[in-house]
Amino acid sequence: MFNKHFKPGQKVLIHLTNPDNGDDRIENLSACCRSVENGILSLDLPYDLDADIFSPDSNLSIVSESLGMGLKAHTYFHAQPKANSIQLRFEGDLHFFQRRPAARLTVPIGLRYSRVTENLSLARQQWQQHIHKLTHTPPDNLPQLTSGMVNLSNGGIRLGFRNTVDKSQLCLLLLQTEPGTRPICTMAEVVWTHTKHNSTSCTAGLQFLAMMAEDQKRLEAFIRATRLTMKKQKHAS
Repeated sequence: MFNKHFKPGQKVLIHLTNPDNGDDRIENLSACCRSVENGILSLDLPYDLDADIFSPDSNLSIVSESLGMGLKAHTYFHAQPKANSIQLRFEGDLHFFQRRPAARLTVPIGLRYSRVTENLSLARQQWQQHIHKLTHTPPDNLPQLTSGMVNLSNGGIRLGFRNTVDKSQLCLLLLQTEPGTRPICTMAEVVWTHTKHNSTSCTAGLQFLAMMAEDQKRLEAFIRATRLTMKKQKHAS
């Protein structure tokens, strides 16, 4: 059954933490299926991981796509043969669901980004340090970020870079949806890039890998409210 729905090269998203389970943050890993054998899913990662991220009894849900449907499965951590590969043991049945297109909008927001190490464990530490710093910054001292036009959804962002970036590059992003508010800090992974001919600048799509649950709610509320405002303005014109 598992071999039928998980093929070599298939993209898989691993949920490390989930607010639905009482966690205060959302943390994901992107991976690529290498093989399935005897109920063990072998995955290749686009970045290195330290072994301390997983414990022997780590219960991890994974999401993928098969036969045009969303696919979710529950797994347990099995082994980490190399720094950039892991093995998960399937637990229970597979669950299919109908995928819905993510609500997106093109909008100017305050934005700051920085590229970080290719080791995900170290990148997570930097993200956590930024979260701690923002949480303990008085409102009057919050950064005022330069506004830029982006295409935004609950799960990712498309934006322009002055210099080319590589696929799988990890970045820290600060997103300020309203002037004077505390920026949303997220760790993201570059999942695609497009560079114009004879240009060093590029456009890239990034997938959010880590975000506090409170910030995820703020982002979702901002997208809903902005889309509603745009819809009203369109009908009024």
